[in-house]
Order: sequence, then C-alpha cells, then structure tokens
Amino acid sequence: MKKIVLLLLSVVMFAGLSAQEQGRIRVGFDGGLDIPNSGVGLGGGLDIRYNIKDNINVGLKFAGDVMGKNIYVDESTLTASVTAGAVSSTLVTGDYYFSKGESMFAPFVGGGFGLYKIANVKATVTGDQVPELPTNFTNYTPDRKFGALIRGGFELGHFRLGLEYNIIPKSAVYEVTDGSVGLASNSFVKLSLGFYLGGGKWKIQ
Repeated sequence: MKKIVLLLLSVVMFAGLSAQEQGRIRVGFDGGLDIPNSGVGLGGGLDIRYNIKDNINVGLKFAGDVMGKNIYVDESTLTASVTAGAVSSTLVTGDYYFSKGESMFAPFVGGGFGLYKIANVKATVTGDQVPELPTNFTNYTPDRKFGALIRGGFELGHFRLGLEYNIIPKSAVYEVTDGSVGLASNSFVKLSLGFYLGGGKWKIQ
C-alpha cells in the first residue's frame, strides 16, 4: 500500500513539470468549508473540463453540500432556531488562467451557471420545548432553482485552492415545529482544496 501511495505522489509531482495543453480533458475533485448566512457546512464536487486553450477551459461541475444556516439564538426569550440545508448542483463552468506555462503557480478566475436542487428544514425551540420530528412531508418538496457561481484562486502543480460564491435564489423551508412552509436564503461562500488529473500541467520553462 505504501508503495502505491508513493508511486501516485511521484506521478503527481512529475506531472507538474509539463504544460497545460489545448485539446486535453481534465478531471478535478475538491472539498471544503461552506459559509452560508449565519452558519457553516461542508461540501465537495467533481469538475470535468476541456482545455479550449492552454489557459482557458470549460466543462461541467457536479457538487453536493450540507449545512446548518440562519442560526438564531435569543437568550432573553430562550428561543433558538436553525435551518438544515442540503444542496446539489449541476453547472456549466469556465475558468481563465493568468499563466502561460512559465511556472507551476497559476492564478485563475471563473464562473458558471446551472441548476441547484435545495432542501431546507427548519427547527425552532423555545424554552425546554423539543419539537417532534414530522412523519408527513406532503406539504413540502425540495426546490430546483437556476443560479450562478463566481470563483477564483490558484493552482500549484496539480493542486487547487479556490474561493467561490454560489448565488442561489431563496426557496421553500419546512418548519418542523408547526408544519408550515416559508422561505430560506440559499447563497453561500465555499473555501475549497482539491486536485485534478489529466489535461496537461503547468511547467517551468
């Protein structure tokens, strides 16, 4: 097992010495920290892209995120609430790199547009009240919303550090306390770390 891990690391390090190439396909994986409105979460994604130029690529991104958001605490009334959110997305994306192969360090900016599927469930507690979990969700279904992605960061060899902002319209939230359905915010920031395979690499000339 150790030999396999060392071999993979050697391949990744050696791959960082040749240039990104037009006409090549690359596959990337990432995971990171989600920062929604008044909350926190985790998420990850798969990025499949085609290099239309040495420093421009386009492709598809598939991602999934879970988070606790819109956290509210009022100590004076002993009231607290939190919304649990799950988001899956399929986006058409594109990135531009400020690099021409002179270095393994390649800053980038990019963005995308596509479909987000969102499920939000809210729980509110007052005093020592503990809400019962509902058994009937007939009044609530997850929403599908079109949204956008703005991102930037840098790549170093085959590794990638990025900061992105997912812009998603508000959607339905199910309140487990009384069974009502309201609206919840969905946009969030993500700080991610990942790596990619294929597509050529950044080189030192």
